[in-house]
Amino acid sequence: DKSFSNAIGLGAQFNYEHKNFYTQWRAGFQMGTLSTFEHDLTHKRPHAPGIGYLNDSVNLSYRSPIVEGYISYQPHSFINLSTGIGKNFLGDGYRSLFLSDYAPNYPFLKMESTFWKIKYINLWSLHHDLHTATFTNQKWSSLHALSYNVTKWLNLTLFEAVVWQGEDTLNKRGFDFNYLNPFVFFRPVEYGIGSSDNSFFGGGIKIKLPKKVLLYQHFILDEFLLSEFQNRNGWWGNKYGYQVGFRTFDLFGIDGLYSLAEWNFVRPFTYSHINSMQNYGHQNQSLAHPLEANFFEGLAILGYQNNNLDLCIKYAFQRYGKDFQLFNFGGNMFNSYVVRDSDYGHVVGQGNTINQHVFELRASLLLIAMTNTKLFTQFNYRYNRAMNNSISSSTLISLGISSNLWQSYMDY
Repeated sequence: DKSFSNAIGLGAQFNYEHKNFYTQWRAGFQMGTLSTFEHDLTHKRPHAPGIGYLNDSVNLSYRSPIVEGYISYQPHSFINLSTGIGKNFLGDGYRSLFLSDYAPNYPFLKMESTFWKIKYINLWSLHHDLHTATFTNQKWSSLHALSYNVTKWLNLTLFEAVVWQGEDTLNKRGFDFNYLNPFVFFRPVEYGIGSSDNSFFGGGIKIKLPKKVLLYQHFILDEFLLSEFQNRNGWWGNKYGYQVGFRTFDLFGIDGLYSLAEWNFVRPFTYSHINSMQNYGHQNQSLAHPLEANFFEGLAILGYQNNNLDLCIKYAFQRYGKDFQLFNFGGNMFNSYVVRDSDYGHVVGQGNTINQHVFELRASLLLIAMTNTKLFTQFNYRYNRAMNNSISSSTLISLGISSNLWQSYMDY
């Protein structure tokens, strides 16, 4: 096993602003070799977390040019249009069950509308699926997110998304203009065009309390039948997840001291579909939670950020279920739900149950604010026990200078 990794990168950033127009671009090149610790993050699929496809899956090496940026235009005070290549994040927690920034960059078109107490986001994206060897690996997604400030302390959110493959068995489908309308619900459109696309619906609530405390709760529905839920028989098709947590700022009256506690729960088979060309993933990585499905997680963070200093300590307990060789137990969204072992009796953590502890300690000093260049040191430790009582642990110690132009996570 490799007890070390090496990575090197070089990047540059360009910004320009004029009246209602703004653009920002970052370009660079990254290459390296994954350690055992990093390879364990990949669910054994050939990719470098947050970067993209492995060039050499045997030696776990990658070489990747990276481009990230966007062009933004504001034709009116309440509308902003942007297009570019990058990542997006929707949610109030550390994780997101809607859209996270774990997967590599992807092309997107976004429209943000702000009026009265409402913010409305439309996002159309192009993704790539590297899990299968079909003629084309392109797939598309479209999502809507509506945020409504009911009061100064209460916010409600609605979310929906749909994923469709770029080519089916009949023709090269490409971008489906039926999903271009920013003010329609996706499920009726899906029925109207006779497709079997993968759609999701979600919502959330956020409450601001005194003393800089924020409570939040989100849910995601992939598929759901109330009658099957009431029967409590573990029907496979009840695919949903929820998140609950709180954040504090300036804890104990200390400027820059913050904390977070969060619980995430996602049922088996959530985000998956008949094949990986219609799942909620991009380049072998999840567009939502990095553990994908069939898991629950408790997460705690305590940090201090003030001036140029940033300190953070993080702990997570995670229980998730891996697939056995012949059957899909719903933890890997890139496996088809057609090959599930049964229709009923599904519970979170089923299959090869893994109980995992993840610990992270990070300290950094900001050197250049414009590019977010930091001198940093980081300690990561992972310990897990499988259902057969086999134990494994791994440690990763990092030291270097990083621009953080491209975010990466080691906490799952």
